[in-house]
Amino acid sequence: METVPARIRVLVVDDHEVVRAGLRFVFETLTALHVCAEAATAADALAAVRTHAPDLVILDLALGEDNGRALIAPFRDCAKPPRVLVMSMHDERIWGRLVLAAGADGFVAKSSSPETLIAAVSAVLAGSRWVEGRAVERGAADAPPIPTAADLSGRELQILEGIASGWSAKDIAAHLGVMPATVDSHKRNIRTKLGIDSMAELIVWAQALHSPDTIA
Repeated sequence: METVPARIRVLVVDDHEVVRAGLRFVFETLTALHVCAEAATAADALAAVRTHAPDLVILDLALGEDNGRALIAPFRDCAKPPRVLVMSMHDERIWGRLVLAAGADGFVAKSSSPETLIAAVSAVLAGSRWVEGRAVERGAADAPPIPTAADLSGRELQILEGIASGWSAKDIAAHLGVMPATVDSHKRNIRTKLGIDSMAELIVWAQALHSPDTIA
């Protein structure tokens, strides 16, 4: 008797019913994928992962009052960790790298076409990452840099905390007892180390780093 291949089990986590229905429709048109469960809250998502043991979680960042990004680490701690593909309306260039740093396997914008979504799903299920609209092999030399604070100095971390608090360069300088020009120099070094192009992106990253519940 011919063996029927097992279908890939997908958990869809989004607080909008119409989005969940749309994703279910897209996935159920593919014989390889099966939506085994849906969740609209963080608590329901964690329960569904433990109950249904999905192979893949499609995760929104904003779940009403809940923070989807805070679910990534608990998902990773499961006995059988699922692949996690974040699907969000937020800025892909910034938040794509942030969710990868948090442990997700990829990020796809909600404005993407169904074809792009399927390509992203295929990439993360195959063991690659999906970020900035393309599949990237883990550890590849041309992979978009994933921000990490590990390489920052103590002073740079202090400045990053000031940025997260909304302080100006003058405010940070006064707090640390240095010149504003010194703060600006540290900001440039931080951006270089983290692979961040703009101050706007640095502000978002600093806020996300120091406030785990931050979405945008």
